[in-house]
Amino acid sequence: MAGTSPQEHTGKSGKKPLDAELNLVPFIDLLSCCIAFLLITAVWTQIAGLQVASSGGPPEQPKVDSTIDVKLLLTEKGYSLSMAGAAIEIPKVAGKDGVTAFDRKALAEKLKTLKISLPEQSAITVQPEDAVAYADLVETVDTCLGEQLRNVTVAPIN
Repeated sequence: MAGTSPQEHTGKSGKKPLDAELNLVPFIDLLSCCIAFLLITAVWTQIAGLQVASSGGPPEQPKVDSTIDVKLLLTEKGYSLSMAGAAIEIPKVAGKDGVTAFDRKALAEKLKTLKISLPEQSAITVQPEDAVAYADLVETVDTCLGEQLRNVTVAPIN
Protein backbone atom coordinates (compact mmCIF):
# COMPACT_ATOMS: atom_id res chain seq x y z
CA MET A 1 0.00 0.00 0.00
CA ALA A 2 1.20 3.45 -0.83
CA GLY A 3 2.24 5.65 2.02
CA THR A 4 2.31 3.03 4.78
CA SER A 5 6.01 2.45 5.29
CA PRO A 6 9.06 2.47 3.08
CA GLN A 7 9.94 -0.97 1.76
CA GLU A 8 13.42 -2.07 0.98
CA HIS A 9 14.43 -3.30 -2.42
CA THR A 10 14.50 -7.11 -2.44
CA GLY A 11 14.64 -8.02 -6.12
CA LYS A 12 17.62 -8.89 -8.34
CA SER A 13 16.63 -6.72 -11.31
CA GLY A 14 17.56 -3.43 -9.63
CA LYS A 15 14.16 -1.81 -10.12
CA LYS A 16 12.88 0.73 -7.66
CA PRO A 17 9.72 -0.04 -5.72
CA LEU A 18 6.46 1.43 -7.11
CA ASP A 19 5.14 2.64 -3.77
CA ALA A 20 5.34 6.39 -3.23
CA GLU A 21 4.04 8.79 -0.60
CA LEU A 22 1.53 11.43 -1.64
CA ASN A 23 1.51 14.71 0.21
CA LEU A 24 -2.22 15.38 0.73
CA VAL A 25 -1.82 18.58 2.79
CA PRO A 26 -1.95 20.98 -0.23
CA PHE A 27 -5.10 19.28 -1.52
CA ILE A 28 -6.77 19.55 1.87
CA ASP A 29 -5.80 23.24 2.05
CA LEU A 30 -7.27 23.88 -1.39
CA LEU A 31 -10.47 22.05 -0.50
CA SER A 32 -10.91 23.98 2.75
CA CYS A 33 -10.39 27.30 0.92
CA CYS A 34 -12.99 26.35 -1.70
CA ILE A 35 -15.51 25.37 0.96
CA ALA A 36 -14.95 28.61 2.87
CA PHE A 37 -15.34 30.65 -0.34
CA LEU A 38 -18.59 28.88 -1.26
CA LEU A 39 -20.03 29.34 2.23
CA ILE A 40 -19.22 33.05 2.26
CA THR A 41 -20.60 33.73 -1.23
CA ALA A 42 -23.79 31.75 -0.59
CA VAL A 43 -24.99 34.51 1.75
CA TRP A 44 -24.93 37.11 -1.05
CA THR A 45 -27.49 35.19 -3.09
CA GLN A 46 -30.12 35.64 -0.37
CA ILE A 47 -29.93 39.44 -0.01
CA ALA A 48 -33.28 41.12 -0.59
CA GLY A 49 -34.08 42.17 -4.13
CA LEU A 50 -36.73 44.06 -6.02
CA GLN A 51 -39.75 42.54 -7.68
CA VAL A 52 -39.40 42.86 -11.43
CA ALA A 53 -42.52 42.26 -13.47
CA SER A 54 -42.01 41.14 -17.05
CA SER A 55 -45.70 41.07 -17.99
CA GLY A 56 -45.93 44.85 -18.15
CA GLY A 57 -47.27 45.54 -14.69
CA PRO A 58 -46.92 44.71 -11.05
CA PRO A 59 -48.15 41.35 -9.77
CA GLU A 60 -51.75 41.32 -8.66
CA GLN A 61 -52.13 42.12 -5.00
CA PRO A 62 -55.26 42.54 -2.94
CA LYS A 63 -56.24 46.20 -2.73
CA VAL A 64 -56.47 47.84 0.66
CA ASP A 65 -58.89 50.74 1.10
CA SER A 66 -56.29 53.08 2.62
CA THR A 67 -53.79 52.72 -0.25
CA ILE A 68 -53.88 53.80 -3.88
CA ASP A 69 -52.09 52.71 -7.04
CA VAL A 70 -49.03 54.96 -7.39
CA LYS A 71 -46.91 54.94 -10.55
CA LEU A 72 -43.67 56.80 -11.08
CA LEU A 73 -42.62 57.18 -14.73
CA LEU A 74 -39.03 58.07 -15.60
CA THR A 75 -38.91 59.81 -18.97
CA GLU A 76 -36.40 61.94 -20.83
CA LYS A 77 -38.23 65.04 -19.57
CA GLY A 78 -38.21 64.04 -15.90
CA TYR A 79 -40.49 62.30 -13.42
CA SER A 80 -44.23 61.81 -13.80
CA LEU A 81 -45.95 60.73 -10.58
CA SER A 82 -49.47 59.47 -11.20
CA MET A 83 -51.98 58.41 -8.55
CA ALA A 84 -55.77 58.20 -8.38
CA GLY A 85 -56.30 59.90 -11.75
CA ALA A 86 -53.97 62.83 -11.00
CA ALA A 87 -50.47 63.30 -12.39
CA ILE A 88 -47.63 65.44 -11.07
CA GLU A 89 -44.80 66.36 -13.43
CA ILE A 90 -41.32 66.90 -11.97
CA PRO A 91 -39.05 68.20 -14.75
CA LYS A 92 -35.31 67.66 -14.89
CA VAL A 93 -33.09 70.38 -13.47
CA ALA A 94 -29.81 71.77 -14.77
CA GLY A 95 -26.80 70.60 -12.82
CA LYS A 96 -23.62 72.47 -11.96
CA ASP A 97 -21.90 71.44 -15.18
CA GLY A 98 -24.94 72.28 -17.35
CA VAL A 99 -26.13 68.69 -17.71
CA THR A 100 -29.78 68.09 -16.87
CA ALA A 101 -30.53 65.53 -14.18
CA PHE A 102 -33.55 64.13 -12.39
CA ASP A 103 -34.75 66.30 -9.50
CA ARG A 104 -34.60 63.78 -6.66
CA LYS A 105 -35.17 66.42 -3.96
CA ALA A 106 -38.51 67.44 -5.49
CA LEU A 107 -39.43 63.77 -5.87
CA ALA A 108 -38.59 63.12 -2.21
CA GLU A 109 -40.79 66.06 -1.17
CA LYS A 110 -43.73 64.81 -3.25
CA LEU A 111 -43.34 61.28 -1.87
CA LYS A 112 -43.11 62.69 1.66
CA THR A 113 -46.43 64.55 1.23
CA LEU A 114 -47.95 61.37 -0.22
CA LYS A 115 -46.77 59.41 2.80
CA ILE A 116 -48.14 62.03 5.20
CA SER A 117 -51.56 62.00 3.53
CA LEU A 118 -51.62 58.18 3.21
CA PRO A 119 -49.53 56.68 6.04
CA GLU A 120 -50.51 53.12 5.09
CA GLN A 121 -49.17 53.55 1.54
CA SER A 122 -46.13 51.34 1.00
CA ALA A 123 -46.37 50.34 -2.67
CA ILE A 124 -45.12 52.18 -5.74
CA THR A 125 -44.47 51.07 -9.31
CA VAL A 126 -41.43 52.58 -11.02
CA GLN A 127 -41.63 52.51 -14.81
CA PRO A 128 -38.51 53.75 -16.67
CA GLU A 129 -38.27 54.44 -20.38
CA ASP A 130 -35.64 52.55 -22.34
CA ALA A 131 -33.46 55.67 -22.67
CA VAL A 132 -33.17 56.17 -18.89
CA ALA A 133 -29.77 55.30 -17.45
CA TYR A 134 -29.60 52.43 -14.99
CA ALA A 135 -27.91 54.62 -12.37
CA ASP A 136 -30.87 57.02 -12.46
CA LEU A 137 -33.26 54.11 -11.98
CA VAL A 138 -31.32 52.80 -8.98
CA GLU A 139 -31.13 56.24 -7.35
CA THR A 140 -34.87 56.73 -7.92
CA VAL A 141 -35.64 53.39 -6.27
CA ASP A 142 -33.36 54.40 -3.37
CA THR A 143 -35.29 57.66 -3.03
CA CYS A 144 -38.58 55.73 -2.89
CA LEU A 145 -37.19 53.36 -0.26
CA GLY A 146 -35.88 56.33 1.72
CA GLU A 147 -39.40 57.76 1.90
CA GLN A 148 -40.74 54.57 3.54
CA LEU A 149 -42.27 53.11 0.36
CA ARG A 150 -40.98 49.58 0.95
CA ASN A 151 -42.91 47.70 -1.75
CA VAL A 152 -41.16 49.02 -4.88
CA THR A 153 -41.90 47.26 -8.17
CA VAL A 154 -39.94 47.96 -11.34
CA ALA A 155 -41.96 47.37 -14.51
CA PRO A 156 -41.70 48.43 -18.16
CA ILE A 157 -43.93 51.16 -19.50
CA ASN A 158 -47.06 49.71 -21.09
